[in-house]
Amino acid sequence: MGAIMRMTYCPHCRGMPTAKPCANYCSNVMKGCLANQADLHTEWSHLADTMIEVGERRLDDVDSVILSLPNQISEAMSTVMDNMPIINSKLFQACGSLSEGGATGSGFEGITSRRRVIGDDRLGGNTNKIAKSVSDVNMKLKEMRPYWVSLPKILCSDRVASGTGAEDKCWNGMSRARYLPEVIGDGLASQINNPEVEIDITKPDMKIRQQIMQLKIMTHRLKNALNGQDVDFQDTSDDVSGSGSGMCADDMCSRGPRLVAPVTEQPIVYAYPPRNKEIDVVRQADSCLSMVTECKHEAPVCERKFDKGLH
Repeated sequence: MGAIMRMTYCPHCRGMPTAKPCANYCSNVMKGCLANQADLHTEWSHLADTMIEVGERRLDDVDSVILSLPNQISEAMSTVMDNMPIINSKLFQACGSLSEGGATGSGFEGITSRRRVIGDDRLGGNTNKIAKSVSDVNMKLKEMRPYWVSLPKILCSDRVASGTGAEDKCWNGMSRARYLPEVIGDGLASQINNPEVEIDITKPDMKIRQQIMQLKIMTHRLKNALNGQDVDFQDTSDDVSGSGSGMCADDMCSRGPRLVAPVTEQPIVYAYPPRNKEIDVVRQADSCLSMVTECKHEAPVCERKFDKGLH
């Protein structure tokens, strides 16, 4: 904070209110102030690269699976129709004879033909939107990849610091003259040579270290998912601040008592009278198709919310 105050207000005290800080001087000040944040760059870029790989590799897989659902369900129902005598025989043995006015094969035919048209119409229009959303996300991830190490340059833009051609007329921390020290590197370890900011490189920001560990965990899980492994994407706070992690102080990593759910008796299950299984098959298939088409129909809403969150 002292370095920023000296860079911003000391020219006014010296009677040079219009003098802007030298660009390299401003960069060293900001790199010192944001040294811990710059250490996020490595794991942040790894996570961004992995997310881009997920988007590029899995988009076609998702589309093919979702688009194939209506036809697969329709084919399954056609198989039921072809094997109806065998199914009826087993149903009669297990449940007894069907009552009069039961379901007939025509119900299956109506559902399959009607759902095939509706499903294709609803799903086909949204695949391009999903592809565009994934492409937009990947583009934004590529833009944000160098974010943490580019902050000093962004903060020391021409609006704040002197531009090209004014190197001899800028404020260098002492007077209006050229700034001679070189621009140091990024990250906490590089600040040992920073002439503008005094910082103890042996005492990193523990919150930043926790965030680095969370980025590593998320990248590892995404890579496992890319390799076809089942991954549980739950809160990573326990993984980071658990016992023995060494990533935070005791007061930050303390855990409260574990809550134990009360033991309750198992509910009594009463037997229901036999139901018409053919009718259930039709209803379940119709419900599945409705869910698929409705979920795909709501995809544009999800895309807009997701895209809005990136801004």
